[in-house]
Amino acid sequence: MRAFWALWFAYLFTPLAVFPVTTHQVAFAIDRGFQPLLAASVFGIMGLMSSIGRISFGFAVDRLGGALAATLSYGCTAAGALALLALEGDPRVGWLVAYALVFGLGFGARGPIITAIAATRFPGRRFGAIYGFMSIGNGFGGAIGPWFAGALFDVTGSYRTPFLIATLFCVAGSVCFWLAERPPRDEA
Repeated sequence: MRAFWALWFAYLFTPLAVFPVTTHQVAFAIDRGFQPLLAASVFGIMGLMSSIGRISFGFAVDRLGGALAATLSYGCTAAGALALLALEGDPRVGWLVAYALVFGLGFGARGPIITAIAATRFPGRRFGAIYGFMSIGNGFGGAIGPWFAGALFDVTGSYRTPFLIATLFCVAGSVCFWLAERPPRDEA
């Protein structure tokens, strides 16, 4: 079913959009000249913002629909990654704070959105098995994303390429949500 595979790939693309950035965020900031304690403290804000984002995007799903809410959350993730990259040309703490606030809002928001869409598209007693298999994509993305970003850093000496690729995975993940929510012609 298209909705299943769209959500499977959304689960794959989400950690490919998030974990290359979060895994390397402190190292990136330290490379940009920030003190390790400052870098770690600013990124600690992400946990708080993630809690706020999960609740906020939960309400957004109810009011805007899953695809639009997911797209907005991916927009937060992409904007945060770009704010972090802005440190390359303008190494002010404001970019770190902007990153933590905006990226944090989107961090973790897609999991509840995927669950809500999956529960709607696949109701019934087999939902647990379907959702469990769907979650395999998340495991693959979580395993590949940080490693891929580190390997690219080792080759290029910069986090620019992996962070930009992460923003492209935001776009790909967003498309998957739209495909999952839109019923095929024979279902409409």
